[in-house]
Amino acid sequence: MKTLLLKAGSLGFSFGLFRFASADLTNPLESNTFAELIANIAKIVAEVGLPIAAIAIIYAGFLFVTARGNEEQIKTAKKAFFWAIIGTALLLGAWAIATAIKEFLGTL
Repeated sequence: MKTLLLKAGSLGFSFGLFRFASADLTNPLESNTFAELIANIAKIVAEVGLPIAAIAIIYAGFLFVTARGNEEQIKTAKKAFFWAIIGTALLLGAWAIATAIKEFLGTL
């Protein structure tokens, strides 16, 4: 009796799995090509990273204000500002390159 129930259960699971696999599934990524996928990922990274970069620039400005002439703290503030600007440039550059590639491949 147990084996009969096991076989019936596995048969029902198999039909359920088949029905799920044959269902009309939509694309959750909303990208039809690899170039669109990369552009969408770069856009998401830019949307998350740019507010963080703005906070880093504000923090560097705060370090400048609180340095009050101390050379060591000014050096730290300059370093923080430099890397915040570099990070922002990398974020914007990656987004711009990904968008340019998507547009270029779209014209082919």
